[in-house]
Amino acid sequence: MARVEQARREMVDVQDAAWQIADLLRASVGFSDTLVHQVGISALAWMLKNAQGNEAIYDSLPDVIEDEATRRFLVRLSKEYGEQISSISSRYDADTLKSVTLSAEPRLFRDGDDHSTPQGISQLALSLLDLKPDDVVLDLGSGVGSFLIEAGKRFDNMALYGVELNVDSLKIAHIRSFVSGIPMQLICGDMVSQDYSKLSANKVFSNFPVGFRFPRLQRSVEENGILKNYLRGIKRTASGDWIFGLAAYLNMKKPGRTVLLMSNAGTWNQSDEPIRKQLLESGAVEGAIQLPGNLFSYTKIAFTMLILSQNNSFVRMVDASNIFTEERRRNYLETDDIRKIVHAYRNDSEISRDVGLDEIAQQEYIVNPVRYIETGLEITNGIELGQVCTSINRGAMIRSAELDELVTEGETGFRYLALQHIEDGVIDAALPSLTHLEERYQKHCIKDGNLVISRNAPFKVALAKIPEGREILAHSNLYFLELDESSVNPLFVSVFLQSEVGMAQLNSLSKGTVVRSISIQDLKRVQIPNLPREQQDRIAEEYQNLSDDLIVLQRQADLIRDKRSRLLEGVV
Repeated sequence: MARVEQARREMVDVQDAAWQIADLLRASVGFSDTLVHQVGISALAWMLKNAQGNEAIYDSLPDVIEDEATRRFLVRLSKEYGEQISSISSRYDADTLKSVTLSAEPRLFRDGDDHSTPQGISQLALSLLDLKPDDVVLDLGSGVGSFLIEAGKRFDNMALYGVELNVDSLKIAHIRSFVSGIPMQLICGDMVSQDYSKLSANKVFSNFPVGFRFPRLQRSVEENGILKNYLRGIKRTASGDWIFGLAAYLNMKKPGRTVLLMSNAGTWNQSDEPIRKQLLESGAVEGAIQLPGNLFSYTKIAFTMLILSQNNSFVRMVDASNIFTEERRRNYLETDDIRKIVHAYRNDSEISRDVGLDEIAQQEYIVNPVRYIETGLEITNGIELGQVCTSINRGAMIRSAELDELVTEGETGFRYLALQHIEDGVIDAALPSLTHLEERYQKHCIKDGNLVISRNAPFKVALAKIPEGREILAHSNLYFLELDESSVNPLFVSVFLQSEVGMAQLNSLSKGTVVRSISIQDLKRVQIPNLPREQQDRIAEEYQNLSDDLIVLQRQADLIRDKRSRLLEGVV
């Protein structure tokens, strides 16, 4: 543990030196704090230090830097900032300059570090890839070469390939390859549109950009015949996570293994369910590890590490969200943290288990470990749902034959709500009409503002919005809750229960083998965050605004599709 702390202190010292170098440059020449210049100047200062102050060392750049663009960049830096490079070279020792070159990052939570993979994450991924000396390693979206350098430390002369589209990141990777002495073949290319299967890489890694949607990547997909065929029929709302992930997996030589980093939303959102189903049923998903948040310098969100291989009949789920070392404003995966996660991946424990495909199918092919592992479900400063409910009711037990006789086409003011009418947290506006409602069913009618929760898994949650003069009868597979609005914002509660943490609690408290269901008493035990009302209202308002934006975008998409379909009207 002392060695780990010492290594962390040395890393902090190096980062401080990197920032001091950037500050020195700005003070001297008004230089912008861009990582590519910082790394380039640190590398040149390191070269000068090793040459013991001989400026002629710059003349050897053509011999040591093979990439022409990187070489021209370094030559320009050496000419424009020679005085500053000499000053930096004399101020720091060679080891510090080398460390700055290899590990400098942008300041916290600035754009730019999304091209870098933290050392702890790289080491965890490498442990799961289980590298052998004769493996061929491919990093798709290789950024500044962080992962490849860690891979190169495992075995000498390992075949390392990186594909990256960002030119500045490629320059950094070329520089770091030279300074580290780890050879790697770096390709400027698009990991989605181009096929790299000819590299015969049996170990593939990808820390791709998150936040993309299918329309933004559609043109690239169209250029890749193999990927296009795999994604045939995909929804336009599909996330970019699985498109990037599939691109990486399809470039893997079998037998092999692929490790991906993706946002948690990709593991559970409904729009990606068909892709998850296809991969799971083909036996491609080996494991999923929920990582802690705040591991990256550019975002605090948590990621999931997915392991893809072949012939898997179950998925290894690990909830490692609470395994990390906290320091300053970041979380890190230290050697001991990585050891614990890898041990959990290879052995059953409180935070890991194998989950069969049948169980995953019942959960809409969700591969988020929190959904299947009953750990970390206790909410800090939480309050039980039963404490903020004035009533919890169940829908009506009504026979199918009786229901068929009640259903009508006309508008009567009476509607019927069943499980299939709830989708993505929204109740269908076109509920079936009923001719009338007998008095015995009145107590099973939901009210405006009631929270509706399905009785059986996979659980669905929605907040009822009922126009005046309309009555809606709930089916027996639904609960409807009246909340104390002086204590909680009902929309906030609905949003929380739809989250992975909320869903994990519902699953944890449900019972049954073939069909899992939750009782009213267990439903009361579900915990929600006891946030100040102002914060609840703010979250609810933002959620509503985003939902409204989504409706507008969907309408715009419908209009565009309609116009596209009518392009040739009157022409042919």
